[in-house]
Amino acid sequence: MTPRSILIVDDEPAVRVLYELVLVRRGHLVKTATTVADALKACTASTPEVVIVDMFMPEASGLELIRALRRQDPAPRIIAITGGGTWEGFEVLITAKDASADVALRKPLPTEVLVEAVEGLFEPPQ
Repeated sequence: MTPRSILIVDDEPAVRVLYELVLVRRGHLVKTATTVADALKACTASTPEVVIVDMFMPEASGLELIRALRRQDPAPRIIAITGGGTWEGFEVLITAKDASADVALRKPLPTEVLVEAVEGLFEPPQ
């Protein structure tokens, strides 16, 4: 397995720490951000290969971040995560996929599922 550079964007400290710990133990290089603004700054400095984005954040939405990341070149792979809910009448994970998230997952998220999602982004199609 090749180590991947990953940015975790979530306003919940426990989620960020848990996901970071699990992915670092798998050999990945992980950074974290608590806001969309911090995530955009981190991606400007150096684009990660994967960004894990919480869809509901206090200052700006994960959807805004996904759209901004898709305009970058190269664009990172994106995993959208959320505890659920709707956005302007639409299921938020469907909205995330429509905005070009590579994977959309519902929290609470078992760590094995997160690892499989991250590493599965780079496996050749079968």
